[in-house]
Amino acid sequence: MSQMVSEYMRLESRLAGMAIGAEGADHDEVRLRLEIMMSQIELLQEGDLGKFINKSEQRKTVVATLIRNLHLLDKQVDTMTPEQVRQILPVLSELDGPLTSMAAATLTQDINIVNITHDKIQHLYYIYSVISILLIAMCITLGLLMLRQNNNLRRAHVRMKTLANDLQASKEKLQVQNRRLQYDAYHDSLTGMPNRLSFWQRLQEIVNQVRPYKGCAVVMLFDLDSFKDVNDTLGHDAGDKLLQDLASRLSFFRKTSETLYRLGGDEFAMLSYDLTEEMALERANVIREKISQPYQIYDAQINIDACIGIVISDGESRTDYLYKCADLALYEAKKEGSGHVQIFRPGMLQRLQENKSFEDDLLQALAHDEFKVYYQPIADTVTREIYGYEALVRWFHPVRGAVPPTVFIPVAEKIGLINALGEWVLKTACAEAASWATPLKVSVNVSPIQLMNTSLTDTIIEVLHQTGLDPRRLDLEITESDVFNENTRSLEILSQLREQGIQISIDDFGTGYSSLVPFKLLPVR
Repeated sequence: MSQMVSEYMRLESRLAGMAIGAEGADHDEVRLRLEIMMSQIELLQEGDLGKFINKSEQRKTVVATLIRNLHLLDKQVDTMTPEQVRQILPVLSELDGPLTSMAAATLTQDINIVNITHDKIQHLYYIYSVISILLIAMCITLGLLMLRQNNNLRRAHVRMKTLANDLQASKEKLQVQNRRLQYDAYHDSLTGMPNRLSFWQRLQEIVNQVRPYKGCAVVMLFDLDSFKDVNDTLGHDAGDKLLQDLASRLSFFRKTSETLYRLGGDEFAMLSYDLTEEMALERANVIREKISQPYQIYDAQINIDACIGIVISDGESRTDYLYKCADLALYEAKKEGSGHVQIFRPGMLQRLQENKSFEDDLLQALAHDEFKVYYQPIADTVTREIYGYEALVRWFHPVRGAVPPTVFIPVAEKIGLINALGEWVLKTACAEAASWATPLKVSVNVSPIQLMNTSLTDTIIEVLHQTGLDPRRLDLEITESDVFNENTRSLEILSQLREQGIQISIDDFGTGYSSLVPFKLLPVR
């Protein structure tokens, strides 16, 4: 506004100079100043200045008069004479005071606005300062937090590294343990030889390996003879040392195509392939000869032998069947005595099946009432007077016919039937004897297996009670060899029976001991 007032004064000055004919005050100069004023008229109606003017009617009137005078002057300026100029100057000068006052008011307002703006700026500066301080504090805090976080990250990194090292160490330890467990799973802990699990795995591998070209797998099972005697006489430590030395000896001379195994106890195995019967027999005999060489165990020389059973697959791929056949061959070799070697023959399996059928029939015989008891008189050789009867059991099978006791008694002992069969014979004989008119004795044979039964005494007493037979009429027959095989336990049972009044007799007297001294220990008549 002040600039506009100054321009207005300059316009008046140029008009005054034009009125008096002053040098440089011509129509062009006046037109220039008028154009400048005309260009600033819009400023009086716009923006903050326009708002300021519109707030006062007086100022609006002054501005309206100013605009009207300028437009009037604009129309006449180019043709005005000095006289006309002198006439219009008073009109223009009437606005000098109001315009100056309005400029002063505008300046005052601008000063107020500046002051207000200054206060706002100062307030903003204060806010900015506070915000800056807060930002600085936050930056410092953030820096401290970042420093702390970095320290935490560093410590976490150290812990992670330590944990990673621990995990790596644990992993390596677990790998070692897993390798050890895997080794233990497939190896015998005593001898270090591959064990039964490894045997089955390798046997299947060999069978699969030889099948495409129709080769053969060879299985050898060998069992040490009288190994129990070593444990019983020298102790289990000596037995373990013997097994270790034997494993070392066998592993030393084995061929690359052979693998040796300890299956358990004193049972060993060897797997090979593509051997003929002659080659397998020759190799088995070499193994047996190596086993039979003396062992020096704890300052004692031990001589031991082995029996070996062999099977050659010959197209057979069932590993369990091959093992069964080798075991049958081993069984046949052991039947022949110490140090024998046998190759599996189909007849062995047939005999096994026959024996199994025989055992099954024998197990059913008691329930099917196939046993009969016969009574053989016992007479005095001098007077020929009969003083008792011996109970003899016989087996009559519907298909096999009469089976001799010498055949079925050993089998009954083997399959665990002898105790039940013996009790049945005892009950039958005692019941029969109790019904006799003449109180003669009845003699019943007792198996050595029965003598090992701790409940034998109670069973016999219960039978006597049930049948009502006088214990003095019962005579139990035992063989000479049986009673001395398990001397302590047999003597205890025989003494208990003797205390009940039961007679004890020795059968087959004279076939075992040449001296009578051992018989002084027995409660027999």
